[in-house]
Amino acid sequence: MDMRVKMSNKGRLWQIFGPVLCAAILLLVIFLLPWERTFSQDAIYQAANSQTTTIFKGSLMKQDAFKDDYVPFYGSSELSRLDPLHPSVIAQKYHRDYRPFLLGGPGSQSLAHFLEMQGTSKQLKGKKAVVIVSPQWFTKKGQNPDAFALYYSPLQACNFLLGIKKDTPTNRYAAKRFLQMPEVKGVIKLGMKRVTRGEKLTGFQRFYLENQRRILNNEDKFFSTFQLRDRIKRINKQAKLLPATYSVKALDQVASEQAELNTNSNSFGINNRFFKRRLNKRLLVKLKGSQRHFNYTKSVEYSDFELMLHQFAKQHTNVLFIIPPINEKWSNYTGLSQTMYQKAVSKIKYQLASQGFDNVTDLSKRGGEQYFMEDTIHLGWRGWVAVDKAVKPFMAQSDLPRNYNIHNYFYSRKWQKKPYAIRTINQKLYDFNKSDSLKRKIVRQQIDALGIKGSILVIKNGKTWLDYATENNTNTSYLINSVQKSMTAAIIMHLVQEGKLSLQDKLSKFYPQIAGAKKVKLKNLLDMTAGLDLKPGARLGRKHFISDNDNVQCDAKKTVFNAKMLGKWHYRSLNYIYLCGIMSKITGQSYEQLFRDTYVRPLKLQQTEFLWSKPDKIVASGLVPGMVYRNGQYNTFKFKKALHNAHDELGAGSVVMSNHDLAKTVHYILAGKLLTKASCNFLYQAAPPAYYNGGFYNDKSHNIKKANGGGAGYYTFLRSSDDGKTIIVIQSNKTKEGEFDILRSQINKIMLRLLK
Repeated sequence: MDMRVKMSNKGRLWQIFGPVLCAAILLLVIFLLPWERTFSQDAIYQAANSQTTTIFKGSLMKQDAFKDDYVPFYGSSELSRLDPLHPSVIAQKYHRDYRPFLLGGPGSQSLAHFLEMQGTSKQLKGKKAVVIVSPQWFTKKGQNPDAFALYYSPLQACNFLLGIKKDTPTNRYAAKRFLQMPEVKGVIKLGMKRVTRGEKLTGFQRFYLENQRRILNNEDKFFSTFQLRDRIKRINKQAKLLPATYSVKALDQVASEQAELNTNSNSFGINNRFFKRRLNKRLLVKLKGSQRHFNYTKSVEYSDFELMLHQFAKQHTNVLFIIPPINEKWSNYTGLSQTMYQKAVSKIKYQLASQGFDNVTDLSKRGGEQYFMEDTIHLGWRGWVAVDKAVKPFMAQSDLPRNYNIHNYFYSRKWQKKPYAIRTINQKLYDFNKSDSLKRKIVRQQIDALGIKGSILVIKNGKTWLDYATENNTNTSYLINSVQKSMTAAIIMHLVQEGKLSLQDKLSKFYPQIAGAKKVKLKNLLDMTAGLDLKPGARLGRKHFISDNDNVQCDAKKTVFNAKMLGKWHYRSLNYIYLCGIMSKITGQSYEQLFRDTYVRPLKLQQTEFLWSKPDKIVASGLVPGMVYRNGQYNTFKFKKALHNAHDELGAGSVVMSNHDLAKTVHYILAGKLLTKASCNFLYQAAPPAYYNGGFYNDKSHNIKKANGGGAGYYTFLRSSDDGKTIIVIQSNKTKEGEFDILRSQINKIMLRLLK
C-alpha cells in the first residue's frame, strides 16, 4: 500500500513538473545548438540609436553594424539627448557615409565599455571609433558597482576569459577590477581569480564557459531585437529642423534658436525641463558649495581608461577622443574647481598623447559659452556643433590600421594617484628647453605608433635627436620617388642664380614643339601650374628605354595643353621631366651628371645612387627591395618595372638615398649653401590650394616644408623647417594601399609638435 502511494505521488509529481523539466531540457538543447539569424537594415539602424542595455551587452547586432558603415560612439548619458544637432541627427540629415552606433548611458564608464568591446574586436579592426570621455568619470573609486551591474554582460565576460592567450598586466588588472564588482559571479568569478594570479583556466572552466557562451550567443540572437527603443521618428523629426545645406554657421544658428526655445532665465542657463524635474529649491540649497572638495586627478578610473586604450590598440582602431566641459555657472555654484578640472583634462591628454592617441578634441574650457551646455554636465546645442566640427574631418580619413605604443605604467597606483598639474604637463609635452629628453621620448613614441617598418631620422636645431630603424638599418637607402623633385628644382634655381636661366623664360625657348609652350613659363613648371598633361591613356617615356633625351622627345608628342588650367595647380611629374631636359640643354650635361656634381660629390654622399647604377654600386648604397602588401602578405615589387619607371620619372623619382644623405642634401639646399636666401624666398613662393613650389609643399604659417614620395614599394616622408635645421626623415620599403595619406597627415602633426 505504501509502495503504491509512493508511486502515485511520483506520478503526480511527474505530471506537474515533467513537462516543465522537458521544456527546460529542450530549451537548453535549442540554445546549445548553433543557429543563424540575420537582421534587417531598419532593425540595425533602430538598435544603433536605441541605447538599450540589451544591445550594449550583446554582440550580434553590433557585429553586423560594424561590418558596414556604422561607427561606435562610446560615452554615457550625454548621448541620450536627441536634439537637432545630435551626431545621429546630423548624419541622417546630410547623408553622411557613416552612421553613429550609440554605446553607453547613465553610469557607463571605462570598465563597462572595455567589457562591452570584447564582442566586436574583429569587426572594429582597422576601423574608426569616437569616445566622449568625461573627466567626471574620474572619481576616486571610478566605476560605480551599481551602475556597472546595469551594463554587465556574462557573454562579454566569457569572451574576455576565453580570449586570453597569455598572462599580461592588462589581463591581470582587468580581472582584478571585475572581481571588485558584485555582479561577477559563479564560474566566471573563479576564472577571473585565476587570471589575476597569472594562471590559465582549468579544463572544466574552459568547457563550461564555452558552452555558456554558446547559450548566451543564441540568446543574444533571439532576444537582441526585443524592447528596442524606437527613436527613428524622433531623429527624422529633429532632422527637419536643420538647414538643407550643411554649414557650421547655419548649424550654429539653429543651435541658438533651439536653445532659446528650451531654456529659461535661471542663473545657470539650464534646460527648463531638467530644472523643473530635478533641481528644486531644497536640492539647490543642499548642492551649493557641495563639490568644492571634488578631485578628479586621483582615480582608479585612469587605469580603467587604459583598458579601453589597450583594446583600441589591439584592434588598431583609429579613435577620436572628445573631452566635454562642465557648465561654468554650475561649477561656480557648487564650488567645483575649474583649475582641478583642467588638471584632470591634462592628465587624460598626457595619457593619450604619450601612447600615440593624437586625435583629441578638447572642449573642456568652453563651459562658459552660451548654449554650449544643455544642463550642468551634458553637451548642449552648440556643444554638439563643436563635436561635429571634429567628427566630420575625422570620418573623412581613410580606414587604415593605427599602431599605438601602450605602456603598462598607466595600470599602476602611482599613476592613478599622481596629481598632474597643467604646468607640469605642458612642460613635459611641449617645452623643449626644460624637458628635452622626455620630449624626444614622446616624439619617438608617436613615430613608433605609425607602425612604419623602416628607418627614422630626427634632427632638432642641427643636432641628431633620433636615429634608429624599426626594420633594415639607419644607413639603408630607399627610392625617394617624388622627394627628388626638390633637388631638381634647386638645380634649376641655381642656374637662375648664376644668370643662365630666368624663371620667366618660356618653355617654347627650349621645346617649341610642345603644345602651349609659348604660354608656359619655367615658373609654371616648378609650381605645377603649367596646364600640361599627357593625352588620355598615355604614359611617360617609351616601352623600351633608349635615352633621357629620347624620353623627353617622346613625352613632348604625347603632351596636351589646357589653357584654362594655366596658373592653376595640377600635380604632374611631366613638368619636372621638362625641367631636366632644359637644364641639360643649358649646361650640355646629363641630368645625372648635374645631380652628382651638385650633390653627391660636394657633400660626399655615400648611400646615394641612381636606380640604374651598376649592381655593385646599388648594393654598396644599402638599397633594400620595395615591398607591396597584397593578398595578406608583402610581395617584392619587380625591379625591372621599378627601373623602367625610374627612367621615365628622371628628375622626379629615380634616386635612392639613405636618411642621412637626404637630410644632408636638404640642409645644403635650404641653409644658404647652394641657394642664397633670396633665391630660396623666391623659389618657395606658393599659392593656395596646394602651396606647392620648388618640389615642396610650403607651410608658411608654421615655416615648414613638406615632401612625400611613394611608389615601387617605397615610402619617403620628409619634413623640414625653412632653414633646414630641424628635419624629420622617415623611409620604408613596406607599403600598403591606401595608407600613404594617413601617414602623411600624422607625420605633419609630429613635425608641428617637434617645432613647439
